[in-house]
Amino acid sequence: MGAPHWHAYAWTGREHPRPRDARDPSKPVPPSLIADWLFKPRSLLAATFAMPDEDGHAYAWLETQLKQHPRGPRDWPPRVDLDGAHDRLTRRADVVWGYWSAAGPFIARVLITCPRPGIPCPQALTRNRELTA
Repeated sequence: MGAPHWHAYAWTGREHPRPRDARDPSKPVPPSLIADWLFKPRSLLAATFAMPDEDGHAYAWLETQLKQHPRGPRDWPPRVDLDGAHDRLTRRADVVWGYWSAAGPFIARVLITCPRPGIPCPQALTRNRELTA
C-alpha cells in the first residue's frame, strides 16, 4: 500500500441520487457507502492531499468549498463544519459533508482516506490502466 493520503471528491446536484445510481460505481453521483467514493468515476475526484495535513491544503480545500457553496441561512455557521473537519483531519479520518446550499443545489464534499484494506487506490488504478493501454 502507498503512503496515506486523502482523495477529495466533489458533487453538486439538484436532487439526491436514486439508490440504484448511488450503488453503481460507474454513475457520477455520491455513493451509499463512504468507502465507495473510491470506486466512482474520476470526474468526481477533485484533488489528492498528503496525510497528515501539516501544510493545511486539505483543510483549505474544504474551507474554499464551503465558501463557494455556503449552507442555507437557517443552518449552522461554517465554523461548525470547519472545526469538525479540523478534528477529523487531525485524526486522519474521513471528512464527509452533504448539505443543501443557500443557492439550492445539494452539495457533497468529501475527503476519503486511502489506502483502505481491500480497496485499490484510484490513482494506482489509473496509472495501471495507462501502463497497459
